[in-house]
Amino acid sequence: MPKSKLSVRRLTPEDYKKAGDGIPHHFLQSAEWGLFKSRHGWEPQYWGLYREKSCAGLALVLRRSLPRGYVFAYIPKGPTFAGGEEEFSEAAGLLAEAVRAHAGKKLLFIRMEPHLLRTEPLERTFRRKGWVPAPYDVQYRFTRRIRITDLESLWASFTSKQRNKIRTAERKGVEIKRLSDKKELKAWYEIYCETARRNRIFIHPFSYYEDFFESFHSAGFLSFWAAFFNDHMMAGAFIIHYPGESIYMYSGSSDFERQRRPNEAIQWAALREAAERGAQEYDLWGVAPPGEKSHPWNGLSEFKSGFGGRVQEFAGCWDLPVRRGLYRLFLFAEKMRRFALLMKKKRGGAG
Repeated sequence: MPKSKLSVRRLTPEDYKKAGDGIPHHFLQSAEWGLFKSRHGWEPQYWGLYREKSCAGLALVLRRSLPRGYVFAYIPKGPTFAGGEEEFSEAAGLLAEAVRAHAGKKLLFIRMEPHLLRTEPLERTFRRKGWVPAPYDVQYRFTRRIRITDLESLWASFTSKQRNKIRTAERKGVEIKRLSDKKELKAWYEIYCETARRNRIFIHPFSYYEDFFESFHSAGFLSFWAAFFNDHMMAGAFIIHYPGESIYMYSGSSDFERQRRPNEAIQWAALREAAERGAQEYDLWGVAPPGEKSHPWNGLSEFKSGFGGRVQEFAGCWDLPVRRGLYRLFLFAEKMRRFALLMKKKRGGAG
């Protein structure tokens, strides 16, 4: 029996949340993420993919304004659709048509970054439908994910070296705390800026992370873990807990008493909490491509590898050009902007 025809509907944030209760989706496809990004330069749109009266998929679409009234659309870790690769491509195409019709002639392109593992058949399907690889990925392409069953098995999956580092933190007086006081954010942000200067990464202004904390901590999605020695904050991390999954999103560590291994201890505390919350997966949020020893994330990737799990490659970013000439101009301008950011990264700092 053939499957019924798909349709696309615009939803309110409230209806999107209700539909999301029955459809597993990534945190970056949540209504809450859309509301958060609406305060940081993006316009969220909430779409549902329907098979007759039943919602079969979701899409949080973020629109960004450009000069002269032009816009582009970005779908982070989405759309979400339960079906095979061919069906997913069909659903993405229908969604793109709806987004394009709503935006009118001012839409330059649509960029999607599906939460799907990379396969050659999937890439061939995207290309056949008119999608082209984006010049870079917005989110990670490679990550390390840990399957959580029970704490004993989780501990056993760590390398012996990593287990020793966690014990070192315990022996050397590192205190791990889960914080809820917003006043602690200033100390964390100073550490995060230190991390940015050391690793030459670009970060947001303090106000972005303050809003992130306030939005998701009050909603019950965020845990703020920090390590202290003699009441001095050494390191801190924001962990997101979303149905079925916990995500290690933002973290920083200072050079103060690093030999006491605060980062390993924080990660172990966060993993234990993820298990207690019923998470089946823990996403370590980005690693270097396997085998690329010169990659700037190589040291971070080695740290994460000590916790076990497996490296996965996702499909990455794909663009659907709408105004091809202007799209090419945008790519050139984007390339120049990223070059300027790279120069800023080399100096280290927030923008």
